[in-house]
Amino acid sequence: MAKIIINADDFGLKSSVNGAISELFNRGLINSTTIMANMPFFDEAVELAFRNKFNNNIGIHLNIDEGNHLTNELHSTNLFDENNNFRLKRNNKTLFFLTKREKGLIFNEFESQIGKVRKAGIQITHIDTHHHVHEIWPLTRIIIALLKKYNIQSMRILNTLNKSTKFYKHGYRVMVNRFIKMYGRNFTDLFGNQLEVLSYIKNNPSAPQLMRIEVMVHPDYNAEGRIFDNIQDKEYDFDYRELLQ
Repeated sequence: MAKIIINADDFGLKSSVNGAISELFNRGLINSTTIMANMPFFDEAVELAFRNKFNNNIGIHLNIDEGNHLTNELHSTNLFDENNNFRLKRNNKTLFFLTKREKGLIFNEFESQIGKVRKAGIQITHIDTHHHVHEIWPLTRIIIALLKKYNIQSMRILNTLNKSTKFYKHGYRVMVNRFIKMYGRNFTDLFGNQLEVLSYIKNNPSAPQLMRIEVMVHPDYNAEGRIFDNIQDKEYDFDYRELLQ
């Protein structure tokens, strides 16, 4: 069935994000979120999800580059500096050439995060990743393996709607998305942020009836107490209620 899925990333990141996500569920402006198992406000996120009855609409936001890892061995790799910090920009290319041991340690960390979410009573609807690290080919393969092992139905595809993407990156994303779809593990047919999706639907009004579309949002409260969607460090309103009708 065709559907618009508006997914709030970063559930569990901090208390204000948790509050914003809960409020948006109650206002009917989102219908999905992905939780971060290794962040300090995970327990609060779980409690809010059950209290507000959206615990069945939660996927997992796997994370290796922020927060406290659930496994210790990962820090023994060259992916971390002397202060145990993971620099994603520095490691972006390195992640394409992971050793067998490094792949195994990342698998174990992701597996531990999945286990923690399930132990909290949340049946994971799908997988995506913090800062889109699943775009990196070895991590795509790791997540496909985790989907199979834990019978999780799907994962986020790579952005299909970003018009500014360079041609070679666009080609790479098409290849990875074909791989994900080949296994029947794609969460949706199209994916982008709210600006990209609204622009696409404006030009293709029948799209929501023909395809499943994921809208990625990053809710938080601003200094005035208003909920906003953070897109590339700019504040945008949640003004797409018609998409959920």
